[in-house]
Amino acid sequence: MLSVSVIVPTLNEEEEIASFLKHVCGLERGLDVIVADGGSSDGTVEIAAALARVMSAPRGRGAQMNAGAREASGDVLWFLHADTRPHAGSLQAMRGVLENPDVVGGAFEYNLDHPSRFFRITENVSNRKNQVCGLFFGDMGIFVRRTVFERMGGFREYPLMEDMDLCKRLKEQGKIEIVPLRINTSVRRWLDEGILKNLVRNWVLQLLWKLGVSPHTLARWYSFGGDQERTEDR
Repeated sequence: MLSVSVIVPTLNEEEEIASFLKHVCGLERGLDVIVADGGSSDGTVEIAAALARVMSAPRGRGAQMNAGAREASGDVLWFLHADTRPHAGSLQAMRGVLENPDVVGGAFEYNLDHPSRFFRITENVSNRKNQVCGLFFGDMGIFVRRTVFERMGGFREYPLMEDMDLCKRLKEQGKIEIVPLRINTSVRRWLDEGILKNLVRNWVLQLLWKLGVSPHTLARWYSFGGDQERTEDR
């Protein structure tokens, strides 16, 4: 059975990290879980240390996930955000799709944790688009074979869009799968920043990146309120 290492980039996640880690650790006994912290100023590190391996890393999601991957022991690297909650059957489903040697990695569909009809429409449209186009993003629980990840050189340490870049490069290595189990994703940034603003910004960022605008230019054009307030690209 393929072993899995979970890698979680964090920055000031004390409100989410305990419940997240309890949920993830409950998916499988002895699961290797690594928290790569980018310099939290709250109680994130102390809380996480009671439940998982914790390491310090240079701030920035790509850099943190790369640092965590270097410490991981699993055959499969599973990158999760602290404000998500994976489906109980995620590990079984992940291993199932990776039985096909042509599959190099993938992610899960997502569900937004709010009862609003707007969010139901948004998630369903996005999930359909992602299935058809073979796209995944950071809050969809990206997983990749360790050997492939290392061969690719890991994430490029961009200020944003490192997930879209990994997806593009991973498809050059082999087949990816968007697993039709949903990972529950927080809408906290949508509510904090404004639902319409968040939706428009996400799609504009994605379009501009596909048109060739560099992540560094996009980061200068848009204010994300610091690393912790980065957009969730869809």
